[in-house]
Amino acid sequence: MKTNAQKGFSLIELMVSTVVGMIIIAGATNVYLTTIVSSSDTLKQSKLNQEQSTLMSVMAGDIIRAGVTGDLDYVSPQTNAFNQVDNTALEVIDNLADDNQVTWANAATGGSCILYTYDADLDGVVDDGDIFGFRLNNGVVEMRQQGDVVNNTRHDSCNDSDDTWLQVTDGRIINVTSLNFAFDKSECINTREPNDADEDGNGTNDNSGEMDCYDTIPVNGSGNITVEVRQIDITLTGQLVADASVSASLNQSVRVRNDLIRQR
Repeated sequence: MKTNAQKGFSLIELMVSTVVGMIIIAGATNVYLTTIVSSSDTLKQSKLNQEQSTLMSVMAGDIIRAGVTGDLDYVSPQTNAFNQVDNTALEVIDNLADDNQVTWANAATGGSCILYTYDADLDGVVDDGDIFGFRLNNGVVEMRQQGDVVNNTRHDSCNDSDDTWLQVTDGRIINVTSLNFAFDKSECINTREPNDADEDGNGTNDNSGEMDCYDTIPVNGSGNITVEVRQIDITLTGQLVADASVSASLNQSVRVRNDLIRQR
């Protein structure tokens, strides 16, 4: 009696098919995991970039207003109550712990704290709510919301206990490793030049250095009027707290709208 031959796969064929299938699955899994990791890294970087971009926009948008006053009756720009040197004028402090380390306007180093005032309510008077600034404090960027004009007649301190500072970055999400404000691209002009005099004592009248009041500082009491065109270069570097390998740096230049005009 004749019977049909048995049909199907042999053991060797089954083993080969299984191995091939496992290789295909492993490859697909690897591609999937790579895609997931890449997407996760992209999302982390995007999150950090967004946090820092928002912070930079807030700082630049506020600093640009330094020196604004609502007092339209002041006799001359140098009497602007919101632009007085060593008091209300924009100033950069090199070291948060030492308010004496003021950065000169044409210095390249800069500092991690910037202070300034502007007339937020446009009443022409320096009030508590007109005193502002930004500082880096233990990985967190803080904004000075207001000061205290009664207990503190000067407003050039980064750590005065009478000032109110508000955190503008969340230390649980982002660690700001560096924040620097630099004046190095600012310019200062002595409006009395040329005056047919040898102000810097080099034997030549009215050379270019005499017009630059950073180069040749007018003597106090000379009556010279100087105009400082101030540009602040902001550098911000940070990293995610959850993944320190995700980091980013941003740079932005801010041209302060109100020039600092003073009579020496």
